[in-house]
Amino acid sequence: MRNPLGYKVLRTYQRGEEIYELTKKFSAEFLHPIADSRLIGHLNDSARSVPRNISEGYGRNNTKQYLEFLGFSFGSLVELLEDYFALEKDIKGRQRKTKDNEKAIREISTLIKLCMGEKSMLKSQMETMEKIVGEQGLISDKQRINKILADRRRNEKEVDIWLQSVIDDEKRKKNAGG
Repeated sequence: MRNPLGYKVLRTYQRGEEIYELTKKFSAEFLHPIADSRLIGHLNDSARSVPRNISEGYGRNNTKQYLEFLGFSFGSLVELLEDYFALEKDIKGRQRKTKDNEKAIREISTLIKLCMGEKSMLKSQMETMEKIVGEQGLISDKQRINKILADRRRNEKEVDIWLQSVIDDEKRKKNAGG
């Protein structure tokens, strides 16, 4: 029988808890409790969902359900990252003021790095679970093909964005020099 608290040894769960604690600390220290109450709630809820969905999925009856909850965790993490990117942009662009913008930027940078590491670990964990689900016959060939096609489209889009940035950089250089 599997240990019902085995999720606590998972690095993704431990890192998720760390991100949650640091997010609560950041929110309390750098965001206004009234003016930023919705943002604080969203940051804290998204951060809380990361480890909670890992633990809930771990407690589910089968691997397919566990994979679904890892997906929920991943989605919450991406939401949290987007909020941190937006906060960083607003503070650097002086659209948002905190009691110590330099320290807030350092804290956000640390949180973004932690979230990016968690994102990589969760993605790897999900890929492992997807293989297990496939081996157990819990997903159909059609679902597997659709996932492969979606991954391919996402990768192609990332390449297109990168290529466009290279083209734009070359145009800027040409215009600056010419």
